[in-house]
Amino acid sequence: MRKLWFVVLMCVLAFGAIGFAAVPNPDTLIYATFAGWDSWDPAYAYDSASGEALYNTCETLIGYVGGSVGEFTPLLATEVPSIANGLVKLDGAGGATVRFNIRQGVTFHNGDPLTAEDVVYSFRRLMLSDITAGPGWILSSWILGSDTLAGLIDSLGQDAAYQKLIEGVYVPADNAKAIEIKAKYWYPYSLNTLCDNSWAMIYSKKFAIEHGGWPGTKDNWISFHDQNKENMALYTVECGTGQFKLEGAPDPVTGYTLVRYEAYWNPATAAKVKRVEVRYVEEWTTRKLMLVNGDADMADIPIQYKSQVEKTPGLRTIYGLPGGSNGGYNMNLSIRSDSSFIGSGKLDGAGITPDFFQDVHVRRAFCYLFPYEKFINQVQMGEAVQATGVIPHFMTYFNPAQEGFTYDPEKAMDEFKLAWGGKVFEKGFKLSLTYNAGNVGRQTACEMMRDELQKLDARFLVEARGLPWANYLDAKTAHQLPFYYMGWIWDYPDEDNWVTPYYSTTGAFGGPATFSALGALSVQLDSLIAQGRATTVAAERQAIYYEVQKLGHDNALGIIISEPTIRRWQRTWVGGLQHNAGWSNYNFKSIYKAEGATPDMAELSVFTTVKVQQW
Repeated sequence: MRKLWFVVLMCVLAFGAIGFAAVPNPDTLIYATFAGWDSWDPAYAYDSASGEALYNTCETLIGYVGGSVGEFTPLLATEVPSIANGLVKLDGAGGATVRFNIRQGVTFHNGDPLTAEDVVYSFRRLMLSDITAGPGWILSSWILGSDTLAGLIDSLGQDAAYQKLIEGVYVPADNAKAIEIKAKYWYPYSLNTLCDNSWAMIYSKKFAIEHGGWPGTKDNWISFHDQNKENMALYTVECGTGQFKLEGAPDPVTGYTLVRYEAYWNPATAAKVKRVEVRYVEEWTTRKLMLVNGDADMADIPIQYKSQVEKTPGLRTIYGLPGGSNGGYNMNLSIRSDSSFIGSGKLDGAGITPDFFQDVHVRRAFCYLFPYEKFINQVQMGEAVQATGVIPHFMTYFNPAQEGFTYDPEKAMDEFKLAWGGKVFEKGFKLSLTYNAGNVGRQTACEMMRDELQKLDARFLVEARGLPWANYLDAKTAHQLPFYYMGWIWDYPDEDNWVTPYYSTTGAFGGPATFSALGALSVQLDSLIAQGRATTVAAERQAIYYEVQKLGHDNALGIIISEPTIRRWQRTWVGGLQHNAGWSNYNFKSIYKAEGATPDMAELSVFTTVKVQQW
């Protein structure tokens, strides 16, 4: 279980005048943010904005208890499976058969009843879809024993791979109101992968098929494998069982609206407000005005500009919340040759080659050139710690002795002089550093790197370019981006979920089209990642993950800058805020509006260093 590294400290200031005679629109919650959703399809969605939308409209079999990421509660299942209650039966070979009894009396948003077949379909379709750099690997890795269905197809053939998928999740013959998972591997974190996250959401089989999804049969099933997101059945629609349902068509540029589902199965946890409006506002000053003027109830405010909203009457900020995340630059080892972000596509002073970052000296030069301390202190305002690699400080097998990179322009220049046999220093280069538009912190990071490169050598020509979130993700997946800022929020609290995305040839950032370019090193990393999953012996896991961290540093496999905490901004009439580091973002279901409202301090007090200020 995750080790929390925070210390308890509560600081709640007295209420100030809110400047409003009454709470405006008490049944409608308005949230102003900047990152638009990428997909509403649980088989595709793998970003925080999409995850937030799905978390508030769909449900999983089990969920986390409060702020814990190690304690579970039943949701669409009636019990949490365990060895003790007989619902987890180990097979003696590292695997298990796991039974979930499905809750009865639950309806989807179209009024149809939830059945065990819907659960089986949701899980099978996730693994069958097998989206490149998507979330399917999270279940496939332990159910099928392969991170990708494509890998099984290559090794077993289409028919055998399909049969393995069908045998992995099914309705048992003795109970039509249950499902069983026949897991190739049963990991300590396997239940975590089924908690509260988009890929494990359950939706209506009938609804998905009616909207063009996989029909649940073997006929032509391969045509539903690794589809483009726009072609997937649930790209812009949902049919979950959650406390809110989608109203109208969502827009990835402007936002979406949720309305309370009045037939929700558990009245005790029904949504507190009738309506949620999520508005995408790229310009942060507009979000600030919306919040200050009371036109938004909650808003995302860049941390470096907190002084512009602090002490505003009627505002509250909650900060020091654990993020379960890290962030920094990813360097693409195999950039698409037709990328518009690499200039001429040649190392001629007007561009870079698609394999530019395959030279370790290039990677080290960039690692030495970022001003880590300046960024954390002046942009993240000290609300982060510097990372030394992909495994964060709060994880069990973080190596406290692991060396990290520091800002050192002289070493950066030395590395550039060695890069590509001296050609980088001889010719110079040109490329784009990219970030998702509206994320001011990431924009500032890219501009800082740009400025450092220009100071080092005027021939190092770099632009900082922002892209809308959905377009940014598409360009990343298509390997168009050479050097881009991205964060990672854990999918489950285990070291595996840090090393796999970043360093595996099947990972969200690594991937076969990029990390395989490292040759023997990528083979070594894949092997270590597999070994880390396979053992539960603490000493063995520590040795494995320490070695992975060292390889990451020695080969400069990315620039993981920091591990930030989370800060929320809201009007003082907003109450009920809860938090869990395993969630994508906000839980709208617990939030209400009223005079004298307060955050859910019973929930938040389990986290240390949580502070609340209001004016």
